[in-house]
Amino acid sequence: MAAFCVSCGNPLADGAKFCTKCGATQPAPPAAPVGTVMPPAPGAPVSKGSSTGMKILIGVLAFFVFLILVVAGSCAYIAYRVKQKTHEFSESMHTNAKPYTGKRQPCAMLTTSEASDALGQPVESVEQRGTASCEYSYGNGQHFDVEYTWENGGITMGIAHGAMKHISGMETFTTVEGIGDETYIAPGNSALMMRKGDVMVNIDLRESGVSADAAKKMASKIAGRL
Repeated sequence: MAAFCVSCGNPLADGAKFCTKCGATQPAPPAAPVGTVMPPAPGAPVSKGSSTGMKILIGVLAFFVFLILVVAGSCAYIAYRVKQKTHEFSESMHTNAKPYTGKRQPCAMLTTSEASDALGQPVESVEQRGTASCEYSYGNGQHFDVEYTWENGGITMGIAHGAMKHISGMETFTTVEGIGDETYIAPGNSALMMRKGDVMVNIDLRESGVSADAAKKMASKIAGRL
């Protein structure tokens, strides 16, 4: 604000104590009220401390927010992968397979005549062993067993199949289409494994002399009764 002499009205420089024209003493400028913030003098440097501090604070907060989002996203992804793997494992083990509710009579699942037709020669005798196995005798002292896993057959087959694949490092079971829910010929034609619902059927071929084709015919008959 421009200043003027209180005596003659001559314009004065800011802060002048005497008039340059008449020499009159000039009163001191009124003191600013308490709490009033005085504007910086023209050309004086403006302090940037508070602005820089605020920027640093905002940057730190943004970093922590980003870190929290990264951690939350990682946890969500891990939970998703665990859930996915659990689902895949359950499917591979057939934990939701339909349970068998019929009678557990092994020898009734494959009749003597059906076994004879599959073998191409007569079956001489049949012996049931508990509720899990039936032995068929034929020819000159030959025999083969048909074993039943009435509960958790899907898990049993999945473990047997997976263990053999893990040991050998490759797929060693031969898939057989059109019999039950899944059917395999074990390595070396040592057995036929068939699953229907939650029941697994194993036809032992190691010392029986029964061919894989004969075992398939028998498994098809058994699957039709499960």
